[in-house]
Amino acid sequence: MTTDQYSRVLEILTEYVSVRLLGEENASDLTSHTPLLELGVLNSIETARLVAYIRETFGVRLPPTALTAGNFRNLETIAGVVTTHAPGPAGAPATAGLNGEFRG
Repeated sequence: MTTDQYSRVLEILTEYVSVRLLGEENASDLTSHTPLLELGVLNSIETARLVAYIRETFGVRLPPTALTAGNFRNLETIAGVVTTHAPGPAGAPATAGLNGEFRG
């Protein structure tokens, strides 16, 4: 995973949370460190929608073991789990599927 790939994933996820979960008018205080679970931004339904969005946008199927509160604590941890599980050629760093664009 390169820093550019991680940054791009973080940017796309931030836009998704800003538009879909918070509404742009409520997203002004959103940072990569905002505690999404603690603030109730992510609940079970919104987390399921986010996981589906990650699969659709990045081609990343998160295994059940990755669906923990720690991995969905904030946008940084979510971007980290996405880039960690991104598909790539066997034995190569995960790079495929990280060029997704926000589909609002």
